[in-house]
Amino acid sequence: MMFSKRTHWDLKLNRLSLMVQNLQQKGERILDLTESNPTRCGFRYLSQEILDPLTNPRNLQYDPSPKGMIQTREAVAGYYADKGVAVSPEQIFLTAGTSEAYTFLFRLLCDPQDCFLVPRPSYPLLEFLADLNDVALDAYRLVYGQRWQVDLNDLQKKISAKNRGIVVVHPNNPTGSYIKENELLFLNRVCLENSLALVSDEVFLDFYSDQDRDSVGAGFKPAPTFAGNNNILSFTLSGLSKIVGLPQMKLGWIVVSGPKDLRQEAIQRLEMIADTYLSVSTPAQNALADWLQRAPSIQKEILDRVKINRRFLLEQCAVGAGFK
Repeated sequence: MMFSKRTHWDLKLNRLSLMVQNLQQKGERILDLTESNPTRCGFRYLSQEILDPLTNPRNLQYDPSPKGMIQTREAVAGYYADKGVAVSPEQIFLTAGTSEAYTFLFRLLCDPQDCFLVPRPSYPLLEFLADLNDVALDAYRLVYGQRWQVDLNDLQKKISAKNRGIVVVHPNNPTGSYIKENELLFLNRVCLENSLALVSDEVFLDFYSDQDRDSVGAGFKPAPTFAGNNNILSFTLSGLSKIVGLPQMKLGWIVVSGPKDLRQEAIQRLEMIADTYLSVSTPAQNALADWLQRAPSIQKEILDRVKINRRFLLEQCAVGAGFK
């Protein structure tokens, strides 16, 4: 066997992919209602002004740092300060996106075949990342009953001696549900009792709207960013892909939180991992502060489009169901 077992995936196209491929080969026009690439959606924010920071003369200088440039990490700390959470730049690691951030954390926390608990439903990317890092995944359920919520009993039952951590996607993709404050209290207790780390994927956190109240539920509050969760060892992931709709710029980050001694050891170990790769580009780091300043207007444009699309779909569903 020439290839590794970790890449022994079924690479055949599914029926939908085959259908799309056949239509493309025939030159047919395809309206893809699943399109999630913001650079293909005709947004106005994708203008020359986005490119201006990339002409910074400092981009010609290479000054590598495992955590990333200090001024860039200060800008990320400012992003959390605007949310009312104090984060030191020393708690922040820049990465080439959240996929690399997951890889760093799997390497930090797991030996081969150790396990992480992840939500189901959620996006399938986690399975490929786990395979590539020789990590096993087990799923805890998200259940729907007037709103989406974590099945806390199911999560509790899934914990075993091989578990090293729990992933939450806050808000979740595809359910749109947020971790609620009562669920965060439960997660902190369970992680503390079982010496587990908590990883919060928050790439969509800024896109909360009035419509999301339905997924949270009456009488419940969504938890804030986990960046200030110092009760247990916690890692918060985010980045430019969603915050400013620039996935092609490949810049994300990890915020390390938790009790001081445990947090410091995690930072020291992560620093060695990050120093091995040094993968984040200098131009993206120099541009981050400028792009974050544009985030509110960019997010408004994207959220307005989502609201229009949602309203249209609800209207069409009502017509199709005979309610209108």
